[in-house]
Amino acid sequence: MGAALPSTLPAALAVGTCRLCAGPLQPRFRQRLLQRHEVAYYVCGHCGSLQTETPHWLEEAYGQNLSNLDTGAAQRNLRNLAACYAVARVLGLQRLLDIGGGDGLLCRLLRDRGLNCYVRDKYARPTYAQGFDEPDFDRPEMVMAFEVFEHLPQPAVELPAFFASGPQAVLISTELYTGQGPDWPYLAPESGQHVFFYSPQALALVAQQQGYTLLLSGEFTLFLKPGAARAWQLALLKLLLKRRLCRLVAAWVMLGSTPGVTADHELQKRRSPPAPPA
Repeated sequence: MGAALPSTLPAALAVGTCRLCAGPLQPRFRQRLLQRHEVAYYVCGHCGSLQTETPHWLEEAYGQNLSNLDTGAAQRNLRNLAACYAVARVLGLQRLLDIGGGDGLLCRLLRDRGLNCYVRDKYARPTYAQGFDEPDFDRPEMVMAFEVFEHLPQPAVELPAFFASGPQAVLISTELYTGQGPDWPYLAPESGQHVFFYSPQALALVAQQQGYTLLLSGEFTLFLKPGAARAWQLALLKLLLKRRLCRLVAAWVMLGSTPGVTADHELQKRRSPPAPPA
């Protein structure tokens, strides 16, 4: 558990601006990351986000793709599947790109259900989605980034890339900062990978900067391009992304048909070079 910051800090830690909005930072608490780095956390006086000091430990933190303490990874994939499927079907979207998709399990599950999804992750190999890490389209209609935004050390620099292709929707998950203290489990000090924590007003600022509207529902944040959804679609999505309904959607989707399994099997056979003669 972190301790309160002392009344005075070294000058190198006491100065600086928010890595999202350049607002003034105020010291909040300290925390030990990776059991060895004493790290200061700050709150932005403008956007209300919580952030670590400039992270210098990330190479060490990403020595493995998935923290051994992340026991909820599989269940998150099922909830994310439900959320993606709901947004894609309600808005009529087909071309999907999962950024930071890890081993590609979500990508595979979406492809199984007939959606043209691809995955990208600079830290992981797409074990479940081999052959589907280079999209066959120029512009995705929906970009997904689940448990990714909190990993970005310089969000002001890195966030625009998620919106640069002009997708109709950007669907993310990240726990929101609303004043939690050093005992907040989402800080994940054991992994050292979570370095920026967005307040609701910070995500609203991101939406405004990128020219999108914002929908917060359950554990999901949905950025929508103006005109991408009608009022009834927005109301339906806000309902479907709620935690309880999302679980029902997940169960329904998992019971559905999986035409993509056979289709992708045939596609991969066509892509593979013929075996040499015996």
